[in-house]
Amino acid sequence: MIISKKIEIDMAHRLPNHEGKCKNIHGHRYVIEVGVEGEIIIGNGKSDEGMVVDFGNLKKILGETIDNPFDHSLVVYDGDELKDVYEELEKRGQRINFVPFIPTVENLAKYWFELIGSRLTENNKIKLKFVRVWETSTSTATYEN
Repeated sequence: MIISKKIEIDMAHRLPNHEGKCKNIHGHRYVIEVGVEGEIIIGNGKSDEGMVVDFGNLKKILGETIDNPFDHSLVVYDGDELKDVYEELEKRGQRINFVPFIPTVENLAKYWFELIGSRLTENNKIKLKFVRVWETSTSTATYEN
């Protein structure tokens, strides 16, 4: 059985090598959907009986790995030629997330898959199947195992 959970965040980024408008700092309302696979829990008499995993537990992981650190932040490549500008903004209290890759939706989907996957290793009864990220209502990237 595969179940999924979605969250939404507001986040800005810049694609430093892009030849078009995306070279400029701009933001999106990202929708992140995470799919996990597992067996339905049967006969344990606990609150998660009949579930693959409690959606609340999945929401907590998504909050800790994606929402809390990335919502209302600027994500930039740590090799960006403007890194010193972002570091100054960070010193002045702005939320900046430096990542070791160009922050395209494709790379973000892969990165978040890895972050969430490392958290799910604590529970070997479920397996992370995919992370799908909507950058716009018509544009997505899906990273799957």
